[in-house]
Amino acid sequence: MPEVKKKGYISSHRPPRIARGDSVQGMVYSIQILRGVAALLVVLYHYSHYLMPTIPGANIGYVLFGGGYAGVDIFFIISGFIIVLSTERKEHANPLDFSIRRFFRVVPLAQFATVIYALILRVPPSPKLLWQSLLFLPRADVDPPKFGLPVVNQEWTLSYELIFYAIFAWALIFTHRRRVITAAFATLACVVGFQWLLGGPISPVPNSVYLPAKYNGVLSPEVLGLLGNPIMLEFVFGMLLAAAYLRTEIWLRSEKSLVARWSVGLLLAIVFLGSYFSRADPGNGLLNKGFGAACLVTGMLLMEDFFTRPSAGGLGGRILSCFLWLGSISYALYLVHLGISERLLRLLVHLLMAQNVDGLWGFLALMAESLLLAWAVNVFVERYLIRAGKLLIEYKNKLAG
Repeated sequence: MPEVKKKGYISSHRPPRIARGDSVQGMVYSIQILRGVAALLVVLYHYSHYLMPTIPGANIGYVLFGGGYAGVDIFFIISGFIIVLSTERKEHANPLDFSIRRFFRVVPLAQFATVIYALILRVPPSPKLLWQSLLFLPRADVDPPKFGLPVVNQEWTLSYELIFYAIFAWALIFTHRRRVITAAFATLACVVGFQWLLGGPISPVPNSVYLPAKYNGVLSPEVLGLLGNPIMLEFVFGMLLAAAYLRTEIWLRSEKSLVARWSVGLLLAIVFLGSYFSRADPGNGLLNKGFGAACLVTGMLLMEDFFTRPSAGGLGGRILSCFLWLGSISYALYLVHLGISERLLRLLVHLLMAQNVDGLWGFLALMAESLLLAWAVNVFVERYLIRAGKLLIEYKNKLAG
């Protein structure tokens, strides 16, 4: 594939570009990098237990990667950010077109992963669990914000993504210019309103949403808890961050503000590391690990121009290229690592070597296999699904025109 030169940096691949507004040109490098970082943190968190035998008496996996679930918070904040930027131009903000793009970006690949994993499980899931997973419905009135795990466990987060997309599409029906504030208030209303319908105290903490022992409403408590979970507020933070970014882009690229921006950005990154390694704030949400995630995303945006400075062909450019590639396969990596990749490697190692996957070598093998499998899924499945959504929009617009 031909090389792509951009702002003094050469990449041997073409990372997917984020649709941008009139005032913003090209990719937001920091956000694309963070997509990969978020996926990698979740993978390391889920694989950390394989490192338990590495150093007897020291759970090194938990020490290093026990805070990796903060990747979910990073993903949610990034989602709010990208949705605002991708609809900056009014011609990109048609509610139906937006809904089609987001549907094909998220739903088919997740359903594909669910079906594949269900087929390779030794004990297949029940029909009820399978269809609930395929429709991204909550499974039980326990363990908020997950509300029961789907077939592919990590797909519990996609229910919140789809709710947010629906709220944002609704906002686009009424306004483009004020879509951020409209969607933000609608999301806040959902969080407060549906928790109020549950009949208990309104909690700002995702894993503390009140779920009554006895409830006779039309909607089940897990549905109300899902619709009213405060983890949705991370999307709001991402939207507000995008609105600020669009209004301060010139200042964010100014040489005069470089020292101040990079200083604050590094300080915020340090705050994230403190949150990441802390075990005093277990759980997702802006009052827990989400606070550190918000600091990281903000700090990376303040240092956005840092990621465009590596010289062409230099070590910095190659490292940047790797992180951008990781960002391009991040969704596929998120879906395949826990379940499909793990199961396939275990079967392969057991059949060929009569061994179990464990320890440092098992950890490294899982990481390598997951990255390879994610790349293959991205190239041979995900890109075609995204393209299908674009073709559907083109066909719809052609009929309308």
